[in-house]
Amino acid sequence: MRSLLLLALLVVSTGCPNYVPYLPDGGRARVNCNNSAVNVPITVLDRAGMPSPDAVVEVEYLSYGESENLITDGRGIALLTDKYGPGVVRLIANVNDLRSDVAEVTFNGTECSTSVVPRSLTLPVK
Repeated sequence: MRSLLLLALLVVSTGCPNYVPYLPDGGRARVNCNNSAVNVPITVLDRAGMPSPDAVVEVEYLSYGESENLITDGRGIALLTDKYGPGVVRLIANVNDLRSDVAEVTFNGTECSTSVVPRSLTLPVK
C-alpha cells in the first residue's frame, strides 16, 4: 500500500505526459494537430463570363462578427482562408457597380481537422 501511495505521489509530482493545461477562456490548447489552413478559391466572372481581375469580394464571417475584403488576382481568383474555424462565411463579389448574388461557404470540423463546403466557388456579377 505504501509503495502504491509513493508511486501515485511520483506521478502527480512529475506530471502526466499527456496533460494539456486550460487556456484563459476555458478551452484547451491544440495538441498534435496539423494546423494547415484550408483555402477556398473564389473566381469572379464579369457579365461576359470572363474572369475579372481586381474585383472586390466582400467576406463576412457570420459566426464571429468579422468581415474583410479580398481582391482577385490577374486571373480573377481570390483565396478565402479559414481564419476562425467552424462557421459560415457569406460572400458577395463587386466589379465596378455590378454585384453577384450572395453565396455562402461553410467551414466544418474539429480543433484538429477542417473541411469546407463548397471547396471552390464561382461568383458571376450581374
